[in-house]
Amino acid sequence: MCGRFTYKFTWKQIHEQLEMFGAALSRASRDMRGPKPSYNAAPKSQVPVLRRGDDGLDALEMRWWLLPHWSKTPDIKYATFNARSEDAASKSTFRTPFRKRRCVIPASGFYEWKKLDDETKQPYYITRADGQPIYFAGLWDRWGDPEIGPPIESCAILTTAPNAEMSGVHNRMPCILEPESVAGWLDPAKSTPEELGGYLATAADGLLAMHTVDRRVGNVRNNDAGLIEPV
Repeated sequence: MCGRFTYKFTWKQIHEQLEMFGAALSRASRDMRGPKPSYNAAPKSQVPVLRRGDDGLDALEMRWWLLPHWSKTPDIKYATFNARSEDAASKSTFRTPFRKRRCVIPASGFYEWKKLDDETKQPYYITRADGQPIYFAGLWDRWGDPEIGPPIESCAILTTAPNAEMSGVHNRMPCILEPESVAGWLDPAKSTPEELGGYLATAADGLLAMHTVDRRVGNVRNNDAGLIEPV
């Protein structure tokens, strides 16, 4: 799973990397400064998202807890911040977003907790070994009821089986896209598991680096650069 992550970048930095692979940001988005850095983004918070727009990728923020368009209320009781890549295309909550509303959630790194015993879990901070941004494969949806308020746009991170590095920490990990795969994942001409499954494969061994961090990260009220420091 993926329950916390970090981001510290400008949209210009993201654009400069992705434009080399046919996934340039729209002009309006690349001129924006970027999201306010977060060292402890948690479910139900607003997080940065990329989705296909008219003249490139649009950068925006969405609630990290997918609210399906068919929900009768803006509150959904079961957890939807992650979606299993193996069956997302067949689940009612994620089926339409998988076909029509895919997105990318850029990150600097993410956290995972390793169970040490029945009462103790050790948090790890995970980044790309090369220091580049991480691109999570995601889904988004739009819910709206004019009698309640403006539309709510929300997202989920797809997860898969762990690679060699992650297997010693947890039995799931986010689906990580290489920069050259971002355009393909967002291609509206693709819509089936057969066409999209290749983008959701487990990340290559050696892609990630990790270290233990302070248990302060478990409290969502803590959000400072010290959270990612090794302990």
